[in-house]
Amino acid sequence: MTRRILIVAIALVLAVLGAVGVLDYVHQADQRALAGMRAVTAYVAKSQIPSGTSTGVALREGLLVSQQFPATSVPADAVRSISPSMAGLVLTSGLASGQMLLSPMLGSSVETAAALPVPPGMVAVTLQFCVQQAVANYVTSGSQVAVFSTFVNGKAATGACTADSLNSAHTGGLVHTRLVLPKVLVLAVGEGTATPPSTSTVVSADPANGSSSASSSSANPSTIYVTMAVSQADAERLIELGEAGSPYLALVTSASGARADVAFQP
Repeated sequence: MTRRILIVAIALVLAVLGAVGVLDYVHQADQRALAGMRAVTAYVAKSQIPSGTSTGVALREGLLVSQQFPATSVPADAVRSISPSMAGLVLTSGLASGQMLLSPMLGSSVETAAALPVPPGMVAVTLQFCVQQAVANYVTSGSQVAVFSTFVNGKAATGACTADSLNSAHTGGLVHTRLVLPKVLVLAVGEGTATPPSTSTVVSADPANGSSSASSSSANPSTIYVTMAVSQADAERLIELGEAGSPYLALVTSASGARADVAFQP
């Protein structure tokens, strides 16, 4: 008899505990449902907002507006209010129309990417070359080149993108061509037109009357603009060669073993 009473008592206790557990689960489910239906405020872009725009400017111009959303649809890092200190922050990337503003999208400044990937500690310098001075158009972005220069009586010889100008520049003195910079990284290559133009003369004969006529035509020889990454000291050498000399390029590799002749550097 006592054993039956004990079994019944244990069953009643388990039933009560089960009922309490079910009621608690239902209550928590109701709370979750109510939380999901609860509306919260978040900021969204009314129209496209460009990168670098401050939140304060976006608010004043009506580009950024406050809207209400169900709590379950709003991320934890969504911007729900904008304090005075936050008004000075800027968008680090563009915000599309209808997109919600998130805290990671804001920063104190926007990093701008350079047009050319200049290595740290270097500068980009552009020089103009004739086709034959730039390895006949085989120099490309990413190439490694050596820079030569021709010296007349120890001074850099001047020249232009015509054979006559180059030949006349090197007459009447002791001529040496020496390596100035052994290895330079090429960042970009572009084409242009050299000045002054070269002139060619064409002579034509008329067998019928035995006369001949001459006509001259001008042609602008093709030139190449090569942008190189160099140190400040090497940039000074390149600019001096470009302004007062006639630099020449050669393609090199890690196995070329090219060495600059210091005695003939400008």
